[in-house]
Amino acid sequence: MEIIDIDQIAESMKSREVPVLDAGILGYDEAFDIQSKLASKIIEKDYRGIILLLEHQPVITIGSNHSRDNLISTEKRLRESGIDLTSSNRGGDITLHAPGQVICYPVLNLKYFGKDLTAFVQNLEQVILDTLDTYGIKGRRAEKHRGVFIENSKIASIGLRVRKWVSIHGFSLNVNIDLSYFQHIIACGLKDLPQVSMSSLLEENIAIDDVKEQIIKSLESVFGIKTVKSNLIG
Repeated sequence: MEIIDIDQIAESMKSREVPVLDAGILGYDEAFDIQSKLASKIIEKDYRGIILLLEHQPVITIGSNHSRDNLISTEKRLRESGIDLTSSNRGGDITLHAPGQVICYPVLNLKYFGKDLTAFVQNLEQVILDTLDTYGIKGRRAEKHRGVFIENSKIASIGLRVRKWVSIHGFSLNVNIDLSYFQHIIACGLKDLPQVSMSSLLEENIAIDDVKEQIIKSLESVFGIKTVKSNLIG
């Protein structure tokens, strides 16, 4: 059973304001199904889009290169650790999602935001950089790698898929995530750039809801949009 009514959400996308839906904690496949249905509505109706904020149950996803070379643990060990394993049609390599990591899925019609995928990725990176900056964390881009880095560690990953100029998937930002989850993979295939989190850097627990609010503010600033919170949870 869907946790959101797709038709109701489609109604909320009629205005120029971009709805933001906080979907709580979802399984990866469930979130993908929601994104796909919303993307189809956006294509059909030519809406500007919607932004989903959520966390995932523990899951390792393998991107469009379909390689398991960077999967360290066996599927048996993953099951014993309570971690799902799934393939994804997003770009990129292998990564991991779990509670304590904010996921932002901007399901946007890029006809309204410039038909430039490179610029879109750079804008998402800027959203992350601006969000981190509000916490006094200095992030950086890395040549030839998507995402955001802190010195020689990675704190945020980006993976996208675009169909008819509508994007799905998005970025993940490590907030309070248990970094031991990443022992099962070489995240993004970057052996020399281990994962780090906001809480490990600041040595304190960070309120997830506060980070989501900062992400929304950064999205508004970087993309020049006005958002409206949607509470259409079924």
